[in-house]
Amino acid sequence: MYEYVIWDFGGTLFDTYPAAAEVFSRVLEKYEVRASVKEILEKLKESTSKAAQHFMDKYRLHSGFLEDFYSIENHLEPERQPPFEGAKDICIQINKNGGSNFLFSHRSNYSMTKLLNYYKMLDLFSEIVSADSGFARKPDPQAIMYIIDKYGLERERVITIGDREIDIEAGKRAGIATCLFNPDSSSAPTKADFFVTSLKQVPSVLQVCNRYSGCES
Repeated sequence: MYEYVIWDFGGTLFDTYPAAAEVFSRVLEKYEVRASVKEILEKLKESTSKAAQHFMDKYRLHSGFLEDFYSIENHLEPERQPPFEGAKDICIQINKNGGSNFLFSHRSNYSMTKLLNYYKMLDLFSEIVSADSGFARKPDPQAIMYIIDKYGLERERVITIGDREIDIEAGKRAGIATCLFNPDSSSAPTKADFFVTSLKQVPSVLQVCNRYSGCES
């Protein structure tokens, strides 16, 4: 049974990719570059920094590209980056059952707390580790190790949930269970221990369905 969940943020708890892809496209157009939404999304789902590097290398853009992206993304309306269905409910239930939720993301603390406050979810997390925290980026497990050590968590009761393989690799390197969330596909190549296409399936992964209602397999 997993009681402690280390969540990724964008693409996992919050549906951020559509808005992020639009912003990415707008910034590219500023540099007189046009790219397909498909290409942008494919790169964003690897990581934002890798996506920026890809397009900077491909079109020889200057290094300020990523800053331009974040300057717009950080001020998007919260309605354009909603939580996935079931995200709030599962976090509430984890806390009610005596567990804890944690966040580890490359996003800024400002952008995450803005959305969490808007959707009344901020109090559901014991700690938020953001880009501002100074830890190495995923797949480095440094931030996960920090959470485990700070809260004295038993590794066999900890799981990390993310939408990218770098989330899974970080969890593997930290010695904890991993779950890949991919709402767009019923199957995908992954090294994760578990695979879900809906956050409503997470209770089944946590093996606490006797304490939840409406668990989905």
